[in-house]
Amino acid sequence: MELKSLSRGLQLLEILSRGPQTQGVTDLARVMEVDKSTVSRLLKTLQRHGYVAQDEATRSYGLGPGIVPLGQRALRRMDIRVEAKPYLNRLVAATGECAHLAVLYGKSVLYVDQVTSDQTVNVDAPVGTLAPMHCTALGKAMLASQPEEWRAGFVSEQSLRAYTGRTITDAGALLQHIGTVEAAGVAIDDEEFSVGIRCLAAPVRDHEGGAAGAIGISGPSPRVTDAQLAEWGPVVQQAAGELSARIGYAADDAA
Repeated sequence: MELKSLSRGLQLLEILSRGPQTQGVTDLARVMEVDKSTVSRLLKTLQRHGYVAQDEATRSYGLGPGIVPLGQRALRRMDIRVEAKPYLNRLVAATGECAHLAVLYGKSVLYVDQVTSDQTVNVDAPVGTLAPMHCTALGKAMLASQPEEWRAGFVSEQSLRAYTGRTITDAGALLQHIGTVEAAGVAIDDEEFSVGIRCLAAPVRDHEGGAAGAIGISGPSPRVTDAQLAEWGPVVQQAAGELSARIGYAADDAA
């Protein structure tokens, strides 16, 4: 019973993190497919620990301040953030565009750091942002770093939602595309997640050769032309390779 309550509590926090700023008990119960009394008990427990907070005016609930230090402590333990910062700065200096670092979070992309550029318009992906794997450059770079069996399982389990008219939603086409990403060593998001935004990313590998994360750049489509992508591909790939070596990856050993 305690494990079931814990599971539901975690599910509740996930729903609150992805939905509107605050949500009512009725709506939460409907999404979780449980009765309102169960949701109310969970909310009261989480509220006592500061993980959720209630809006006195609407009586609805949202994430509480207790979540923040947990996330900050978790991020501080991700050594890749510390090691990646110089490489993100270098990418911004080389491309003039915003640079991002992301890691795998379940079957999604979790942005754990970014460095903005001096451009008037930047692509803002705040720390803590969750994004899909199948249509982001960072996600596709990490997906291409996974074993083929893992990729096939991912594609079969996901809905492959269309975020724009350019999103690849066919499972076979996506697997074929990921194969080309693996061969190229870099992934491109050509307005597949957001209209008007193009991104370029490369995987970062850990000491075992697995996907520790990915780094890349993002910018408005008028600035990020095909010529720029071709020029910046080796730059991003080199930065990702050096960061991989920095955190323990040895290409010779992997070969």
